[in-house]
This record gives sequence, structure tokens and C-alpha cells, in this order.
Amino acid sequence: MASMTLNYGKYLESNRNAPKLLRKAVEFRRRFIDPVADEIDKKMLHDPHFHPHGIVVRGCEYGLLTLPVPSFMGGGDAKVLDSAIVLEELCAGCAGIANIFGAHYLGLSCVLMGLALHQFDTIVRELVEKEKQGEPVIFSAAVTEPMAGTDVEDGDLLRTARLMTFAKKVKGGFVLNGTKVFISNGSIAQYNIVTCATDRNYPVQTWSSFVVPAGTKGFSADKVELKMGMRACHAAQLVFEDCFIPDEYEVGAGGTSADLTEVVLAASRPPVGAIATGIARGAYEKILNFCRTRRSGSGKLVDRQWVQMALADMYSMIQLARQIYLHAAYVFDSQIMAPLMGNRIVTDTAMKLFSPARRTRHGLKLTASSTFRKAMYGFVQNKIDAEDRDFSLAMSSMAKFSCSDLAVQVCLKALEIMGPEGAQERNSIEKSLRDVKLTQIYEGTNQLNRYELYKKHIKGAISE
Repeated sequence: MASMTLNYGKYLESNRNAPKLLRKAVEFRRRFIDPVADEIDKKMLHDPHFHPHGIVVRGCEYGLLTLPVPSFMGGGDAKVLDSAIVLEELCAGCAGIANIFGAHYLGLSCVLMGLALHQFDTIVRELVEKEKQGEPVIFSAAVTEPMAGTDVEDGDLLRTARLMTFAKKVKGGFVLNGTKVFISNGSIAQYNIVTCATDRNYPVQTWSSFVVPAGTKGFSADKVELKMGMRACHAAQLVFEDCFIPDEYEVGAGGTSADLTEVVLAASRPPVGAIATGIARGAYEKILNFCRTRRSGSGKLVDRQWVQMALADMYSMIQLARQIYLHAAYVFDSQIMAPLMGNRIVTDTAMKLFSPARRTRHGLKLTASSTFRKAMYGFVQNKIDAEDRDFSLAMSSMAKFSCSDLAVQVCLKALEIMGPEGAQERNSIEKSLRDVKLTQIYEGTNQLNRYELYKKHIKGAISE
């Protein structure tokens, strides 16, 4: 396997779940992504509303949609490190198709990281049960606004962000108005996790998250962008016009999502590094095959020393990128998830034991209550050390910008090697470059992620 020629080192060996997940990802990629990746990319250029639903349905057979869901709920129980390794493999085939699953994990993680038990027993349960039936339930995370992109992913910048989306508290719930843009999966998701302020004068203090199901009155997601890269994954504009969101669809305690966002980003940025690494590896695999087969003068292209040097650079950059994202994922799993989940045997047993009681009418009413959600938020806050959270976010941010910058260099080198002689074959590698460019932009621009590394880690070392 080409994927196995690039060593995952101790991270793969120390995680019993990872080798099995990687084998499944390799099989899924070879069967359902590689044969159609270029064809779907070209189709999306002319029909950006096309959605490769059949491939997502196949993903149900492999448990890809429930990959991060805890085992006590019937999911894959994947850690951030596990998910990152899977996404690297899928992205080596096609980042657009893989990003359907990656964006889904982002929306799902908002519910999982906030320990929103009411949503555990309703929408996450629906996801698990329908996946077994081969019916995908897709999530999205809606953060970016027309005039506020990077601003809404950092607490300091959020204070002066030009926000356009707000939720107003009313009896029994909230009324949501505004617009979110460039939302991956937004047009196909059954559940959109929408973050916004409930008071425009105090956005940080009132930053909140809500579940907005598809079909909610006043909600539309009709506009899908015509994209350069990752075309197979829709980027949609979400419009909210007097959308009523019941109290039970608020995620976590009101006004706490600024803190939750930092935890979610610490979890999601290592997989973005993995996405970039996977794209680079896909380009490397293609150019390696090109060099083996293309004649140059009296020999093969791979016999040229300058090509050998370029391939060595590409290989080393991919290895470097992988080690960075694996380290960031390991830090999150060990310093954030491990304390939060505690003794897994005890946690899983307790969650399974009380599951029937939670799913009763009275149980759901209790877990949906503001008092219970505030108690769960307090539990999460007490379990996560602030310094560990900052360090994890710093490492995740470093992984995001380092891996994506390295991956862009790899794709550029692949095109340089191919040159004009590979005119017919270069489309696939050009796709890799178009795809990888997005990894420098979403999940916070690379400039923001550099700022996060400085603010959350380097600044403290300077002041010591």
C-alpha cells in the first residue's frame, strides 16, 4: 500500500484503534474515491449543486459518519488522532469528498465536546441508528459571516467583529436572524450547528450555539458557491429569517460558546493539518508514478538527479507535516479528552446504564433544561485545565498552518517536475494544488493560526 510506505511511527503503534481504522480508510479510498475523484471534480465545475450522495451512503457501511461518536452510543469511538489519520488517507484520494466527512465531524464535535446530553439522546442517536440503515445524517458547523471570517474564531477579535447574525431570546427559545457564508455541507446537512451572539453589544459574553435542523421555517441554504478547490464538498450560504429555535436546541449553556469554540478548534485543526498532508501525499504518489513511467532522453524521468532531489524534498515535507499534526492530535487526546472522559470503563458503563432513563420524556426535559446544561458546562470547565487548553490550541494552530504551507510546497514541486511534458496528466495534480490552497484559509486563516500560536504559547515564554 502506498499509504503504508509513509511511516506513522509510535502514534499508530500506541493506539489499538488506529491500525484498524486506517485499513478501513485505505479500502474505502481505493474502492470509492480513487476511481471517480477527477470525474466528480470536473462535474462540479459545471454543476456545483451536484452531491456525491452515493459515496456518502457507502461511507455508512464503513462507519465513517459515526467515527468520532463514543462507543457507549454505538459509534467508532475515534480520538482526534484516529480521525486525523483517516482523513489523511481519504484526502490522498480526493479532498473534496473527504471534506464532506471532515466538515461533518466539525459540526458533530460541537455537540460532543459540549457534552450536550439532550442532543446525544436525540440527534446523535438518530445519526447512529440511521447510519446502520445506510441513511446518512450530515452535520455542518456555521461560523463564518459575510463581514466576519477570521474574527469569529478568536475571542479578542470577536469583540470588534462586524457581526450580522444574532439570536434573540423569546419565550420557549430563540429567534435567529442573519447570514452565514462558505459553510461546508450547509446545503446538504440535516443539522447545522450555528454560532452567534444573543447581544450585539456583548458578543463574547453572549456567544452561543444552536442546532438548526434542515426544514426549519425561515431557514434556507439555496446558494452553493462555484469553487476552485474541494469542489465535491458544497460551500453554501445559510440565511435565517425569524427562525424559531426551541430552548432544547441550544448547545451547552448560553453565552459559553466562545470557550467551547476554542476547545473545538483545538480538536479540529490537527485534522485540517492531516487533510493538507493527505492532499500533498496524493500529489506525491501521482508524480512518483509519473516519474517512473515517463521517458526523458535516453532514460526515465526519475533517473534525473534534479528530480530525485525534488522527490526527496517532497517526501521529507510530507513526513514533517505528518509528525506535526500527529503531535498536535496526541496533545489534545491526552491533555483535553483524557481528563474530560476520565476512566473510560466507568464513564461508558454509567452512560449506558442511565441511557434509558435519559431518553424518557422526563429525562429529555431534564437534560434540555438550562440548569442541567449549565451544570454540564461547569463539569467541562473543571475537567479542562486552562493552561492545557491553551497549549493544545497552540499546537493545533501550529499544525494547521505548518502542514498546509508544507503541502502547498509539495504540490508546487510536483507541478514543476511534470512541466509542460505532462500536459495530459497534470490535471490531477493541478486539482491537488487547488484543493490544498483551501487548507491555508479555512479553520482560521494561517495568519490567525500564527497569532494563536504566539498568543497561547510563545507570549507566555517571553514574559517568564
